[in-house]
Amino acid sequence: MTGLARDAWIASLLLLVQSGALGCEKNHGEIVIPSASVIPVVTSEPPADPGVFVSKRFGVRLRLPRAQGWKIDDSTGNWLVASQRDEGSTLLVRVWNSENRMSRDKCEAQAREFRSLPSREGAELVDQRRIDVPGGFDTHVDVGLVAKEGGELFGFALAFGGWKRRCFAYVYATRAVGPSADALVGDRLAEIVEGSLLPLRLDSDLETTLERDLPAQPQR
Repeated sequence: MTGLARDAWIASLLLLVQSGALGCEKNHGEIVIPSASVIPVVTSEPPADPGVFVSKRFGVRLRLPRAQGWKIDDSTGNWLVASQRDEGSTLLVRVWNSENRMSRDKCEAQAREFRSLPSREGAELVDQRRIDVPGGFDTHVDVGLVAKEGGELFGFALAFGGWKRRCFAYVYATRAVGPSADALVGDRLAEIVEGSLLPLRLDSDLETTLERDLPAQPQR
């Protein structure tokens, strides 16, 4: 994505917010951002490039913009979880195998069975496109916004892909409050799609297995 494209995103967010096109949603199924008391544990080896995290578990090379601000947990759950607590942002990544041939829609449905993820319902989708990420996967990304009560703006990027019997999920969520919330959220979304999702690569053909996840519990 070019600088002009990013500026266009932010301009469109400003128009949406100022025009009242974004409705307020109290409960939108967003992922829970870890509290400050949770200390993530990094288990994969430090990468040669400090801006790239290499997950041996998922065979993924994950680039993270402004890498030093992220806390990464790649061991305590079935997802790789990266968080930017100062910004109220969380990123979830997972690659897994299935017993059946999978499509991106089937992979998304299965991912939502694993855990609660942001919903598109009631959101203003500002970008929708197919991407070849990881290479060979049929992946679709949706970028959306939800204006919430109290002047908070919630943004997300949802990418789900399928290839043969493999699935890929990449879910980013962020929020901001105040008069500059639209510019902040828009810039973060553009940055995460351009600087992290699009450059993502599988590092190997590691055979990740499909864990027996419990069904996602509805948020209260």
